[in-house]
Amino acid sequence: MLAIFGVAITCAGTATLTSVEETPVLEPPAPDPPPPPPFVEPPPPARMTLQLPDYGRTNPPFPYFPGENRHRSLSIGTVTGGYLVNARRLPSPHPHLTTLPRQYQRGFQYAGDPLVQLVADAADHVGEKYPDARVPLGNFSRKGGGNIPQSVSHNNGRDADIAFFVIDEEGQPTNPPDLLKFDEHGRFEGTFNGEELVLEFDVERNWRLVEGLIESDGADIQYIFVSNPLRRMLLAEARRQGASASTLRIASRVLVQPGGNALPHDDHFHLRIHCTAEDFAAGCRERGRPGPTFTADLALKRGAIERAANYLDGDDPELRLVAIRRLELLENHRLHARIADHIEDSDPRVRAAAVRSLRNHTNYRDLLIDRLHEEEDPRVFAEVARSLTYHGDDAVQPLIAALGRNKPLSTGLAAGEFISTDALVADALATLEHPDAVPELIATLDGAHPPTMPQLVHALRILTNHQFFDDLDPRDETRRAEIIDTWTRWWEENQEFDHSQWVAAGFRQAGYNVESLDSDDVWELCRAISDERHLNVNAQRVLKRLSGQSPGSLQWDPYDASFYWRRWFERRQDQFALPPIPTELSTADGYTPPER
Repeated sequence: MLAIFGVAITCAGTATLTSVEETPVLEPPAPDPPPPPPFVEPPPPARMTLQLPDYGRTNPPFPYFPGENRHRSLSIGTVTGGYLVNARRLPSPHPHLTTLPRQYQRGFQYAGDPLVQLVADAADHVGEKYPDARVPLGNFSRKGGGNIPQSVSHNNGRDADIAFFVIDEEGQPTNPPDLLKFDEHGRFEGTFNGEELVLEFDVERNWRLVEGLIESDGADIQYIFVSNPLRRMLLAEARRQGASASTLRIASRVLVQPGGNALPHDDHFHLRIHCTAEDFAAGCRERGRPGPTFTADLALKRGAIERAANYLDGDDPELRLVAIRRLELLENHRLHARIADHIEDSDPRVRAAAVRSLRNHTNYRDLLIDRLHEEEDPRVFAEVARSLTYHGDDAVQPLIAALGRNKPLSTGLAAGEFISTDALVADALATLEHPDAVPELIATLDGAHPPTMPQLVHALRILTNHQFFDDLDPRDETRRAEIIDTWTRWWEENQEFDHSQWVAAGFRQAGYNVESLDSDDVWELCRAISDERHLNVNAQRVLKRLSGQSPGSLQWDPYDASFYWRRWFERRQDQFALPPIPTELSTADGYTPPER
């Protein structure tokens, strides 16, 4: 388990036959094989290259059962919170596929096998009619999946951004330089990299692409997001070309302009496919209505649940561990009570997995609370403390009650190396944003072991958004007394204020013009993400509440998190009635991180 706020603990079709004899026909000689596709040099590397921290997601682990295929790609979780096992890179070079330069630099050219096959099939369909055409690709997924700063989805290899085919003022096909916004007439007029451009939506080739996607057997399409004006143009072109009734019916269902806070997708297609049977058995989860050709095949998932049940009570701790971890990824099983039995398993890895698997289930909260007082293994204790935070305010008092035990837990990493239960409880309390934790943490400062004191102070900084000392050497008795006295006086002076007032005052103390934590403060909050950790965390918490979005950006490098939030709000300035974004914060020129 990786603790976000401070302490890191590692846890582990049927053919029709005929009986009529037919006169044999000699087949003509096979034609010569087609020449290989021409090699296309990729764009050269540039400084805009995005390198998100790995966080162990390049090759994420997966709980395979004995004998399972370990080479098939698997989409795990949701498109917004999942990951990708055995990712496949998009084929390159390819005669009918290319990646836009800026998107190529990001390295998001990975997906699951079905999506790769679907896009390749559609590109070949376009190439049959337009031999020189190359489908311009945007973002797919990272290798291993997970969050990307440019989108709230694309997490588990089932999403793809595809740029539009375009034509120039002379009516000639041309390559789009990037994702460009087209108006209700299918026209783009504007500047890109200092060059004036006038382009039109190439409705003929774009329909050919959509038709190829629909007619491919590579995957079941859930959505092709695109703005309503462009959707109408595509369907009109399909009817003009005499598309089949079946293809038209499917197109009218899968071509959708998203609602809510989502962008209209007037600058690219966003393709999303359904989970396969193998994906469902691995823990793939879907949201939204099903596509018109899709029926969920859950037979393999049911088989996986049954197999896990057989391993749960076996003698081999490795198989018990695999079973619990697999069941954690799967939904709608009825084995939670049997998993709860393993909260007292003899193997600490199994105990930790059982705790984590039950963290969202209120029926087992009391079991977790009891374990908080009994657990001796630091990895399991950390899982218990963090799992309780999933219960929100109901976890505050049980965690507070565990403060002050100051019990040392051996890490097992080195002889005589210990971590205090107070440090792990403080880390959990820092995630809950509850003011009741503040006076208890302050009281725990007095008497805390020196290695624990910085973690208690760190939790106070996160909860109050205030910082008073850079030097936290707890071995200096004078400084230790100073720290305790300063936090005690702060509480006496500020306990009548609510949490949001503490947070806003903390931003002002740090030099940010933040008043009421509303939309007027968005750009200042985006600035604060690049500052000290307590300011980073609280700025992102406010932005999450304002936007209704919950990416995993608290784990990202500060620049990546800042870019994500600046870009998200910049593209929705009118929707949120925001003041204009300051020029130095604009993401219009793309991702260009500072030298690190």
